[in-house]
Amino acid sequence: MTPVSRSWSTLALRGAALLAATISLQSAALAQTMLQMPTGGITGSYYMTGAPVAKYINEHSKLIRVTPNTSGGSVENLRRVDSGTAQLGMTSQELMYAAWHSEKPFGTQMRNWRVIGIVTPVLANHVVVLSSTKVKTLTDLKGKVFAIGAPGSMAATQMDTFLDFTGMKKAINARMLPHQDYPTMLLDGKVEAINRAGSVPAAVVEELAVQKPVNLVDFGPELEKSGFLAKHKYFQKVVVKAGTYKGIDHDVTLFGAAGYLIAHKDVPEAVVYEFTRLAYSDACIKLVDLAFKGANLDPKNPLDGNIAPVHPGAVKYWKEKGVPMPEPQYK
Repeated sequence: MTPVSRSWSTLALRGAALLAATISLQSAALAQTMLQMPTGGITGSYYMTGAPVAKYINEHSKLIRVTPNTSGGSVENLRRVDSGTAQLGMTSQELMYAAWHSEKPFGTQMRNWRVIGIVTPVLANHVVVLSSTKVKTLTDLKGKVFAIGAPGSMAATQMDTFLDFTGMKKAINARMLPHQDYPTMLLDGKVEAINRAGSVPAAVVEELAVQKPVNLVDFGPELEKSGFLAKHKYFQKVVVKAGTYKGIDHDVTLFGAAGYLIAHKDVPEAVVYEFTRLAYSDACIKLVDLAFKGANLDPKNPLDGNIAPVHPGAVKYWKEKGVPMPEPQYK
């Protein structure tokens, strides 16, 4: 073989090797595990947390890529994860209980999901009214048009449960409507009260209070009298201190439940491990906090109040971090 032939031969081999390496890298990129993660409305706590989490993971993982989707909220998310149409999702504690035991709003038993960890602190149901209505407590809502939450949302489900338990459901004109329209509907008088579940302080209340004097409905008396919290142990009382919101100079008692990240049980252990490792990292939590101050991806106590089995991928990560693994109440 002549020197020129050898030279071309060497170049061809190098070119083939480079092409093979390029194809290999492209294949690796295409082999990333794609994960759908339904959250909630674009102004809600779940989406405001899920979007920066997905951004951080997508920038720091070669194994997974997360797409945060808007959705109707906790009920829809749990259904989608259980059915396998989504691999990850955000839902609330009392709905996990209901799904496991085939209680309302789920018509069938749903156990194809596993827990990753807490994604938000207790999200309190903020029932907002214009101060001009003189509504202060639950009984004052009798006969009022009350937008309790979007269909399939945590807010709507929780409020419906509360109204039913206290016997107020028939006395109030409760409606499930798209919650992105709530502020305008309240200000325009199309509804007389709105409910948004969120951490304290809730942005929607702050924004409304700037435009018109508002008040929060105090659930303290009914929570105490009805025994709601004793019966529904996954709800917690939340006291909003005077001065938290403009024009509200007195303490107000609300109720709500914590939000959890869940995964379908068949998502590979390595995938959930990678997601958990990155989502609960200090850097990711810092990014989420910049976008949404109410977030609480708690890496120190991520399974507080958990009732269901934890995904093996999350178990592996939490054990590495020395997090106690409580025995699930339901297996």
